[in-house]
Amino acid sequence: MSTDKDERRLDEKGRITIPQRIRNQLNLEPGARVRLEVDEGTVIVRPRVSRSEFVETMRGCISEETAVETTPSVTPEELKADWTSDLPTRKKD
Repeated sequence: MSTDKDERRLDEKGRITIPQRIRNQLNLEPGARVRLEVDEGTVIVRPRVSRSEFVETMRGCISEETAVETTPSVTPEELKADWTSDLPTRKKD
């Protein structure tokens, strides 16, 4: 973890501005989505990676040769259900 300290003040709506140097380190552009987590009293800001970006990044990384023998088998339907469980559901007409 970085030891750089940068103090910020919360505005009246509870917002803070992420310093430019940190936005640059995370490659955050205006309008970018981020994930916020709290871990033992520390707020963690992570760039949100879209599913398509993740899939493209991982393309070729998982193969028969790289799979661990103890990896549980997952059907495509189970994987889809896991990956889409946080998406809003569509109303059926």
